[in-house]
Amino acid sequence: MSLGALIITAVALVACDDANNLLQAASSENVARNYSVYALSGTSSALPAAYSFTSELLARPQLLANGGVNFDVAFDLTSDNKVKLLSVRSVVPLPPAGVPSIGMLRSTSSYSALERAPDRGYTIDSTLVIGIGETAVLQLPGSGCFSGEPYYAKLVVDSIIVAQRRIVVGSLVNRNCGFRALTVGIPKN
Repeated sequence: MSLGALIITAVALVACDDANNLLQAASSENVARNYSVYALSGTSSALPAAYSFTSELLARPQLLANGGVNFDVAFDLTSDNKVKLLSVRSVVPLPPAGVPSIGMLRSTSSYSALERAPDRGYTIDSTLVIGIGETAVLQLPGSGCFSGEPYYAKLVVDSIIVAQRRIVVGSLVNRNCGFRALTVGIPKN
């Protein structure tokens, strides 16, 4: 094998292999956050109804002038007052180039017990309905990552104030490329 091929193989292993501790050390701290969002339907367009996990900002879903979007997941309420999580591509069905794919997965673990994102089983570019106390795991595009490794996040519906169409959410995002730890602090894996 040539030296160039060995270097390319080594770079690929470093970029993709978490099991061998070859990923670059984590640099972003995982922080738990609580916030309120409003249902996408039936609320003022001035109220936030979406969240960007990669920038950790609330927003009203919007297609930007540059063709991008300002959110990863939008929130709505179903007729039986459960929370409908809408991936960006389910809100913008014919997205412009560069709009990210988001994976969602209902967790069988409680929010506090979920310490590591699963490596498979995500439904891509769809919706997910969860109730109060239920946890979802998200696989987010790692646009700043060398080989496109994803970011991971978890969220839980803490409460729903139906009269206001307001949803109180807790979440944690791991913005370290390819790391799946979903605990507070600097992740090790």
